[in-house]
Amino acid sequence: MRKTLSVCLLLLLVVINIKSQDYDKNCFFGFSFEVSQNPNWGYGELVITDVSPNSPAEKTGIKVNDIIMEINGNATYLRDNQTIARWLFEDMYAPTVKFTIRNMNTYFKEYTLNRECIATNSVSERELSRIFAFYSLEDTNERLFSLPLRVETNKDVDFTDYHTFDFYTPSGVDTPPIDVQITALLEKELIAKGLTRDTSDPDIVVQAYYSYVPNPRFSALVNPNYAPGTWRYDSEREQMTSLSIFDEKEKNKENVAQFIVEYGFSLYDRKYIDKKKLTQIWDCSITDYLSAQYTLENYVKFHTPLMLKQFPYSESKTKADYKAEFNRYNYTGIYFDANDLTTVKDVEIGSPAYQAGIRPGYVIRKINNKKFDHTKESLSEGYKRFISETMPYRDEATRFTNAEGYSDCMFWNIGYYADIVKEFNKTQNVTHFAYLYDFRKYVNSKYEDKITIEAWDGMQIRIFQVKPEIRKSVVIKVQ
Repeated sequence: MRKTLSVCLLLLLVVINIKSQDYDKNCFFGFSFEVSQNPNWGYGELVITDVSPNSPAEKTGIKVNDIIMEINGNATYLRDNQTIARWLFEDMYAPTVKFTIRNMNTYFKEYTLNRECIATNSVSERELSRIFAFYSLEDTNERLFSLPLRVETNKDVDFTDYHTFDFYTPSGVDTPPIDVQITALLEKELIAKGLTRDTSDPDIVVQAYYSYVPNPRFSALVNPNYAPGTWRYDSEREQMTSLSIFDEKEKNKENVAQFIVEYGFSLYDRKYIDKKKLTQIWDCSITDYLSAQYTLENYVKFHTPLMLKQFPYSESKTKADYKAEFNRYNYTGIYFDANDLTTVKDVEIGSPAYQAGIRPGYVIRKINNKKFDHTKESLSEGYKRFISETMPYRDEATRFTNAEGYSDCMFWNIGYYADIVKEFNKTQNVTHFAYLYDFRKYVNSKYEDKITIEAWDGMQIRIFQVKPEIRKSVVIKVQ
């Protein structure tokens, strides 16, 4: 298996942090950024590329693609990395940092973020849930997928200049139902990006186009059972779905596909470039070859949100890659010492574990009656053994390849839940962190909404009843 415990323990996902010999905390805000080289969006400034779930940044309302104009009043334009780092962490003990943000919704907005500081060399339950994902791939997994998109941008425009939009509607023509649907889909996504619909004087005019036709090259002689599919993310259901669409790498798709669908939309400037005519500033289109009938209504509903993830921070391309990150686990707020994974290195203030009375320095002896007598090595070996021995209990129909390239990922077969519970209870499998998925029947058939933790506080063994919070996140990243 490519993703091993020993490797993953090194990947402590602190996005923005500070470490020093004089300060034993990792402090972060919960977002990552890059210096934009894109003339259409925040050139020379910092563009946020990722926001961590449940982080200070997410709680404050900062979003992916926001442009950081200033940090504590200092302009970020064309500043080097050392200068940015100094502004972020020059005063490690300051509780807050002020960020000035702009996006399609506002020219200037200040956000004050609290630093979240956690003890160094600690591992969070979210990180552990990803390390031990094979306990419950139904809840935690990462998938890659791509779309055969064609994106074209006008390099001479700055998308931050645009704040309103409307749709091109031919006069004197009845609007087909599919056009009404597409308009509603596009309006929803553009408003979510901060734009406002203005039917009287819009900055941008949006025009959609589509085609759905039988493939003239298709022959009835093709094996009727030959109906391959491709996995893509379903935004409405928040899950990966297999569609009757040929993979873009299929060399013969032009000849064996039953239908061909094309769909796209263009954005036109009507104010700043030439007021006398519309000028295209952005276009995104997709062409797919279908192995079976798939209605145009369902196709546009499925793909519109994915396509608009390319706007506004994108460049011209002929293929778009995405990463879907699914995560659901029991959160108590405990951070474990990375050296032994038994010592409580830190506890988030206000978390379920903190409210129950657990504090840094306590040593976990048992969780749900499973003795924490492991080492990192025994955990790793037990995890590998568990994966290997439980493979027969997986559902072959759910097989997929994860983002690390491991091709034997499968969900549990419901018919084997009783056997799976027994595997979780075997001492040699060292499934101590199965409590992260204790809400699943195949982990604990007698699940209650509390976790029992026994810990040594330095003087005595204490027993805590912790009511965890089930945390769920789905993050779709443009690669």
